[in-house]
Amino acid sequence: MEISIEQIKTYSLQLLGALNKLLKQLDNTATPLTQIDIKHMIASSANRLFIARCLDNKEIIGMLTMIIFRIPFAKKGLLEDIVVDKTYRKKGVGTKLIAAAVNQAREEGVTHLDFTSRSTRVAANNLYQRLGFKKRDTNIYRIIL
Repeated sequence: MEISIEQIKTYSLQLLGALNKLLKQLDNTATPLTQIDIKHMIASSANRLFIARCLDNKEIIGMLTMIIFRIPFAKKGLLEDIVVDKTYRKKGVGTKLIAAAVNQAREEGVTHLDFTSRSTRVAANNLYQRLGFKKRDTNIYRIIL
């Protein structure tokens, strides 16, 4: 199976269905994306939306969003919503998605990438560590608005 990784720069109807299918696998309580949501994501200068595509059938089988932003001490990146379709897991798709994001971050002068992953996602957490990501000793806080 051949896989291509693409950074999405234009909206398509195929994209809407595929991203919502993947999003549901990541979090079955997630609110489905709309055409407007995806267009805003693509248009944002901070966002980089990557997809993995199976070249055999042109199906979108994975996604990752990278947000790049400047703070006073660094240019940082944040990875979000890393997911591979359940039928394509353990085939190197996640590795290729993350490698594409890391390469793009380097090209853009990002000093480091951060992301979070639930501890229950054992296989995913093992992958991140194999790819060189280190677990941080930090607290994560959130306020629901």
